[in-house]
Amino acid sequence: MAKWIQAAREKMEEKGSVGSFGKATAKHIASAKKEGGVEKKKAVFAENMKKIAAKHKHKSGGEKK
Repeated sequence: MAKWIQAAREKMEEKGSVGSFGKATAKHIASAKKEGGVEKKKAVFAENMKKIAAKHKHKSGGEKK
């Protein structure tokens, strides 16, 4: 795992925000973006993390174990 991802995760754990968004489905992300405020920020973050995960999965040829 990249160091910046580890650092970001540690910071999120300190703040207590790990898992606070819930299941990041496309429908959930879209509705949270419409709400605005903190929920929109969480939705955009979740969307970006999904893109990064998809890119990493594509490059590595599958999930790492």
